[in-house]
Amino acid sequence: MAQFVYVQTRGREAPERCFTVFFMATVARALDDDAAIIFTQTGLSIFSPGFAQTQRALDDSGKTLADFIRNAYDQGVIFYGCRLSLPLVKIDPSDISWPLTWIGAADFHSLLLEADRTVYLS
Repeated sequence: MAQFVYVQTRGREAPERCFTVFFMATVARALDDDAAIIFTQTGLSIFSPGFAQTQRALDDSGKTLADFIRNAYDQGVIFYGCRLSLPLVKIDPSDISWPLTWIGAADFHSLLLEADRTVYLS
């Protein structure tokens, strides 16, 4: 079993790019690999209240970004939010209803070192 860490660096400014990270991490879990996503830079902005519920997938499935997030979480993908990105995206952590574990730079570094594979998505 491999351990994948995905790093999502884009958010509300490119909503069409926000779905892939959840799809990829969910596939990793389906293949019995561990998967975690670190949301940093503007990637954290997808957790702004109401945003994920209004963004629809481009595949005409009718699914929202919230559906992708929920599916990934239900499959055991772990979500990390970079505390240092909070001022950039102007979000208060208490406004985020999704299950994020808050990390700093040292934690971020440790997660990358422990991973078998790291994938950056922007």
